Amino acid sequence: MSAILKFIRENHILAIIEQAIAKKKSRLSLNSFEIREIPPLLYTCLDVEHLYLHVNNIASMPVQLTQLTNLTTLTLDYNNINYLPPEIGNLKNLINLNISYNPLHALTPAIGNLENLEALWCNRIGLKEIPKEIGKLSKLDTFGARGNELKAIPVEMTRLTKLRWLTLEYNHIEYLPKNMDKMESLVHCNIRQNCLKEFPASLLKCLDLMFLQLNHNQIRRLPDDFQSACPPALEMIDLRHNPICDLPHEQHNLIRYTEALPTAAAPELASASASSNAWPHAATALAVNATALRLPAVPAGATALRLPVVPAPRHADPLGRDVLEVEGDESSVEDSEDWENSVNSSELDVQYQSDDERADNEAIGMVLPELSRYASTAS
Repeated sequence: MSAILKFIRENHILAIIEQAIAKKKSRLSLNSFEIREIPPLLYTCLDVEHLYLHVNNIASMPVQLTQLTNLTTLTLDYNNINYLPPEIGNLKNLINLNISYNPLHALTPAIGNLENLEALWCNRIGLKEIPKEIGKLSKLDTFGARGNELKAIPVEMTRLTKLRWLTLEYNHIEYLPKNMDKMESLVHCNIRQNCLKEFPASLLKCLDLMFLQLNHNQIRRLPDDFQSACPPALEMIDLRHNPICDLPHEQHNLIRYTEALPTAAAPELASASASSNAWPHAATALAVNATALRLPAVPAGATALRLPVVPAPRHADPLGRDVLEVEGDESSVEDSEDWENSVNSSELDVQYQSDDERADNEAIGMVLPELSRYASTAS
């Protein structure tokens, strides 16, 4: 990057922060600005509640960032952060936290001090274990830790009685706690692409459970009381690519053993394109999913003004939203009937910008094309 272009970018960032301070804004978007070091001026934005720093080049989370105690949403995904300071536990008002796609390898036990946290995403961070302190997050609704190196989950996690959305796919999990039914609010549970050898029977006691993905594991048999144990809300259990599929097994209209959908669901799904009301329970699940992900409606033209960066590939999901496509994340390009993957778990209330924010950025941006004319010849 030329010296002039770098100067323009850095001052554009400072101008956005200064506007946020002057107008006491509650929302500040600094994603995709190629930020390496967070400007100290940001630490004075005490009114900010929603801070977006995803898709940058930040190498560490400064302790000073934890001074912004009014934060309710913080996105740090797609950076180069390798350490979270214990002081992150000072963010007592935090509701949404996304730290996915960073080389962290560990979660600080202080994560358990985020007493108001409802959504935590830590996908593909090289995580080997989940700290037992996660059991203290009594308000947690959504937890995503796909694509890590987990072999088990702590029994303390079963204390999360309000957890509805759990995705642990693409790990090395060999067993689950026997009392998973204590997570009584579970609606969506995705543990596919792991190493489970036993069917997690205790999950069948979760009365709100709708979808259970266990495909690509090592499960050989169903629980003996499976027929009578299925929760009333259950829509489908996916057992494809398990040894049970190649052994004699009893067919069940809620279990998917092959690429074909279970007989009870297939006719409705086949007519989905003809009627928006088809497969109503799946539609409900998508609505719940969107709520868990806290994805707001994005106004037309609501992308922030930024200097040129290479855009990530995008695709339209079944709900018509424009969704960031994660390179190398097979779960984001799974079959269309895998409704829970229609929205990537790395999308967490991002790409939002108010009309005032757009106007401010457009005012700054009007001078950028003229200035950037000189960038190609300067060094």
